[in-house]
Amino acid sequence: MKGVWGLMKVLIVGKGGREHAFLRAVRKSKLVDEVFVLPGNCMMKDCKLVDIDMYDVKAVCDFALKEKIDLTIVGPCDVLALGIKDEFEKHNLKLFGPTKSATRIESSRYFAKQLMEKLKIPTTDYAVFTDRDQAIKYVSSLEKFPVMIKLDGFSKKFSVNISKSNESAIDTINLIFDENENAKVIIEEYVLGKEFSIFALVKDDKVFYLQTVKDYKRLLDGDLGPYTGGMGAVSPVFNVTDFEIDYVVEKILKPMARSMYEAGYGFEGFLYGEIVVSNEIKVLGFNARLGEPETEVLLPRLKSDFVENILDIMNGKEPSLQWSDESCVGVVLASKGYMEDELLQDKLNIVPTESEVCFMGVKKEKKLVYADGTRNLIVIAKDKNIEDAREKAYRDVEKLKTDSLIYRTDIGKF
Repeated sequence: MKGVWGLMKVLIVGKGGREHAFLRAVRKSKLVDEVFVLPGNCMMKDCKLVDIDMYDVKAVCDFALKEKIDLTIVGPCDVLALGIKDEFEKHNLKLFGPTKSATRIESSRYFAKQLMEKLKIPTTDYAVFTDRDQAIKYVSSLEKFPVMIKLDGFSKKFSVNISKSNESAIDTINLIFDENENAKVIIEEYVLGKEFSIFALVKDDKVFYLQTVKDYKRLLDGDLGPYTGGMGAVSPVFNVTDFEIDYVVEKILKPMARSMYEAGYGFEGFLYGEIVVSNEIKVLGFNARLGEPETEVLLPRLKSDFVENILDIMNGKEPSLQWSDESCVGVVLASKGYMEDELLQDKLNIVPTESEVCFMGVKKEKKLVYADGTRNLIVIAKDKNIEDAREKAYRDVEKLKTDSLIYRTDIGKF
């Protein structure tokens, strides 16, 4: 960090709503002068957009060197999984995020499952297959449904599938192996219960709890339809108890961070566990960054200096985290056809709103803003309780919606 007050240059890597929320939080910092977003999107203001491929980690590093960037914050996990932290470290550049090795906690579900088994962290039962016939034989023998079918790694075509029968599971497995004959498939028990995420700042074996968030992953009202990248989120999650928070931090996040530290690849960055509570607390998975769209409802509640908090933990100090008691609700608007083959990519209705809006998949043509991708924007409202925050968010959704956009009407109801 530069020694002169207010002269820091910060680079944000990513282009969606999460990075838009990063930008707003970074801009509030008393330590920051210039902010660059790479590549960003056309609705991000008060920053310099950088037209460089974020997956070319060497080019991103070269830019940071040229501009003398003081701190880089990375949003997408697939960029972290390429080893951008490792590349920056070669040049003594500050980047808040885990190394390629540590990012495996998210980029490889099997790696995370193995660590949880070693540490006796409760997780859902599972089986792993690299052979199509063996996977089909396994699901054909199952009597209890539904089951979760996941890929061990990143895929833009396949995320998580809930199969409700032997036939459905076989179809899903064939779909995966038709796409990639070298796939590794995880078949996992489906647990119905209270779901939430607990976020933390981590540096080696030090873990600092942030807050709880609930992400609404399913496409349709009532938690129906396919799994998505997230159709909305709320923070905090009021039906999560202090015992559950303490248990996750002390018995799950801290042992996981300590184990990675002792194994020699450590962890620096954001870490969160996806939790389900039924008869017991179980971990559905880990993420090695802040979530999308969880970030958009988490950071508006942060009262302390986001950049200062990050720098403190990077420098081995305990961050002074301060949070608003208000509730925050975020409602995602996505293009019709999301999770299907064809998307409607029409002009968006950009009007003034009482709520904050973070933009995701958008592009500008002749001064008009168009949908460009799957999820296009998220409306974020904050108020003294979740009911008032919901009402405010949905008032603005009504202003912004068009015939070519879809959204859930029950975000924050449960």
